Amino acid sequence: MFFKNGMTKIESDMGMGTNQVIIDSKTKITTTLFEAMGRKMGFTSSDSAMQQMMNSQDSGRQRIRPQQFNPEVFIEYLSETKKIAGMECKKAVIRYKNRKGDEEQQIVWYSPEFVLGEGFSMRDMNRMANIPGLNKLKGFPMEFEMTRQNGAKVHYQVTKVDLTAKVDDKTFLIPKDYDVKPMSEMRQQGGRNGNGGFQ
Repeated sequence: MFFKNGMTKIESDMGMGTNQVIIDSKTKITTTLFEAMGRKMGFTSSDSAMQQMMNSQDSGRQRIRPQQFNPEVFIEYLSETKKIAGMECKKAVIRYKNRKGDEEQQIVWYSPEFVLGEGFSMRDMNRMANIPGLNKLKGFPMEFEMTRQNGAKVHYQVTKVDLTAKVDDKTFLIPKDYDVKPMSEMRQQGGRNGNGGFQ
């Protein structure tokens, strides 16, 4: 993850390919890039367009996309500490009820000293983790484990923090060899080729 002057870039190695998300907090435009099996493609979306799409799906196609899950959370801050990436981190337990009404507990190690980059929003971290209440932590989440719907467990841990890094402006440029289109156009193409839309 890179931050500079209201720009955020998140790079992920998905095993079979790479994923890059570039977020401009000033223009409210998010560009998502995929590279897999020799193909380089991506799509752009604005915050307003994304909200309109979600509202449209909620009103007309609830059977396809369930309502957004936003439960009430309770965070318990514990005294236990440990070093992660050279930073003193504290332990917290996030509690909330899942869609079935059962209580879930999520252990998160966070750094209260981590100063986020200008324009960075914890919403960006939530996109990756999908853990309710992560954005309410009193610090940056440095380590946590989540379980996906298929039962697979994914462990996240920050391995290095450089608060004085010289981040080149080119880091946030969209590579010219990617086929990037508006998200609305990608979804229309998905509907035409019968795969149920681009997701």
